[in-house]
Amino acid sequence: MRAARLALARLVWGHWATILARARLRIPRDDAEDVAALVLEGAIRSAFDGESVGQFRSWLNTIVDRRVADYHRRPRLETTHIPEGEDEWGEEPAIDFEGDTIDTTRAIDARLAELSDDHRRVVEAYVLRGGPARDAADEVGGMSEANVHQIGSRFRRRLRELLEGGDGTPGAG
Repeated sequence: MRAARLALARLVWGHWATILARARLRIPRDDAEDVAALVLEGAIRSAFDGESVGQFRSWLNTIVDRRVADYHRRPRLETTHIPEGEDEWGEEPAIDFEGDTIDTTRAIDARLAELSDDHRRVVEAYVLRGGPARDAADEVGGMSEANVHQIGSRFRRRLRELLEGGDGTPGAG
């Protein structure tokens, strides 16, 4: 079996120039050698059961045709120009630092925890959800719009203090 494989390999390698030429006719020159190598690999791995050199050439041409077809079917990577100088890059994309969001969330949670249930509901309806003061007052019941505005104002002021680090909590770093 080893001798048969060696004989087949020599026979196939003897047709390298022809395989490469056929590949170059239908594939860009840079890729033709890779496809020709795939043809040789396929020819060595497969089982040729013909009896003449003509049948061998026909079989080899079939392998070339199939590998060329495979080459044209495979998806291509798109290339793009990579800028060389700083001027070509444009503005650097940026994402806001998420630590600010975390500090804000913690500050809101801390301030809400300090409020009574009624005042917390007012702040959630009026400040956080942005609803009208009248709706927030109605939701709590027995509260005027002016009271809702005052609760909202105190909440915003205290939140600003927390975010600016006025008492060593979020934002004090």
